[in-house]
Amino acid sequence: MPIGMGYFGPTIVATKDHPTVVKYRTELPTTHLFQDRVDQLHHDSPDMLPEHLSVWNVVHHHGGFTPPQSDGLPLQWFTSEGVHGPGYATLDPRRAAPNEAIYGYTNHEQTSCMLWYHDHAIGITSLNVYAGLAGAYLIHDPADRRLGLPQGEFEVPLILADRTFHLDGSLAYTLDKEFGADTPVVNGKAYPFLDVQPRRYRLRILNASNTRTWRLRFNTDTKTLPFWLIGTDDGYRSPVQLESILLGSAERIDLIVDFSRVPMGTNVTLENFDAPVYFPNGNGAEIPEVMQFRVTERLSGTDRTTPPRTLALPPVMRIRHTSETPRRQFVVYQRTADDPLQFNALPFMAPSADFIEVGSTEIWEYINPQPVAHPVHVHLVNFQVLERQPFDGPAFQKVYKQWVDNGSNPADKPEVADYFTGPPTPPDPDEEMARKDTVRAYQGMVTRIIHQFDVPGTIASIPHSGTELPATYIHHCHILEHECDDLMRPWTIVGHDGHDGHHGHDSGGGSH
Repeated sequence: MPIGMGYFGPTIVATKDHPTVVKYRTELPTTHLFQDRVDQLHHDSPDMLPEHLSVWNVVHHHGGFTPPQSDGLPLQWFTSEGVHGPGYATLDPRRAAPNEAIYGYTNHEQTSCMLWYHDHAIGITSLNVYAGLAGAYLIHDPADRRLGLPQGEFEVPLILADRTFHLDGSLAYTLDKEFGADTPVVNGKAYPFLDVQPRRYRLRILNASNTRTWRLRFNTDTKTLPFWLIGTDDGYRSPVQLESILLGSAERIDLIVDFSRVPMGTNVTLENFDAPVYFPNGNGAEIPEVMQFRVTERLSGTDRTTPPRTLALPPVMRIRHTSETPRRQFVVYQRTADDPLQFNALPFMAPSADFIEVGSTEIWEYINPQPVAHPVHVHLVNFQVLERQPFDGPAFQKVYKQWVDNGSNPADKPEVADYFTGPPTPPDPDEEMARKDTVRAYQGMVTRIIHQFDVPGTIASIPHSGTELPATYIHHCHILEHECDDLMRPWTIVGHDGHDGHHGHDSGGGSH
């Protein structure tokens, strides 16, 4: 049976290494659901937004190994009236009407995982996603059947978000004035519950909130129910038992919860605790209760799934590096509290300044002197979290601001190493040896990630569906209000020794 997802888009279920082709058609009205906010954006940022438009959109395949023309980049937007952004692209233009775009997703070089898709249009991503333009995208591998994981009705995707409503029940956007919304919404429903059997369930959880970080646990009236983490953003990891987990915006987790460990009739509440908006030093409405699992259904049969402790999941291969591995630094910068947030004091619309050779391995360092954590998403790649290292944020921010104000002379650039206050610390338990596409760049920390850069090839029978080099993607904060505020930058993959052209591993055939 279809999974009820409320206002969210349909759940797309794909198969590993079998491409998916999607035609997106926009039939949105020309007046935005939050038109007053769009009018204000046009007033505040007239050079960044399309003139004379109130609604524009584009769909990003979050976490996908996807060629740039199908990635859903901010300038690839289009409208119901057929107006196109400067980066608009579609596969097979003869089959796409002016208000449509055809995208090809390889589902290649990825394990079973929960991706998602959401709006990514320049300037109004936060408004469009809040209004409902998002949905789940599951990649399954036929080989998973041998693992003994819960499936069918016992595998449940949960899209977590927070929303605020007017007294008449209509949707209210308050995130430009308040820290976070005030009502939990799961799969499009406020304060929902799920009747479950006393057995193991697999829960695929996505944080689709604009700004909120959740710290989750499963509680009864008498105890906390532990769970097993078996996967993160981009696939499986070795099972680890936890009692709570932190989930930044856009992060996903794959859990096994055993409801046989509580008596029949028990209500298990998915709770949120110790996670203020903005995390960890913000405030705003607290949401202590997210949803309930009611252990009221009789067993429909013996639970023959594999106990999580003995699961033989596909291993995660460590990305190797040496002292010679190239490093890039990205400083979260804000000149004053009234100025935009930026990476390296550069606006999104400035040309790409980061050129990465295809096939290379790099370490990226996110230097965050700000008082809040920023969940940073990198398009195209999945990466591993290496470590974090504390530094004196206020002191570094002061000298970095002086350096920017004095013209950003590379010879005088301040070194964050001069401000370290301690040794590196390992990744959080949920991040250890895990495939990620979004990382929590904590306040006062240098967060180091490592990734390898490859690009997708052509999808069989679909011309121009592969990657042409140079290929430009982006990385950005996934607090969507920060992304729209300018905490987003392009980066570019180039060919070996500057030789560009078609690259990537071709993908197999598949149904359209």
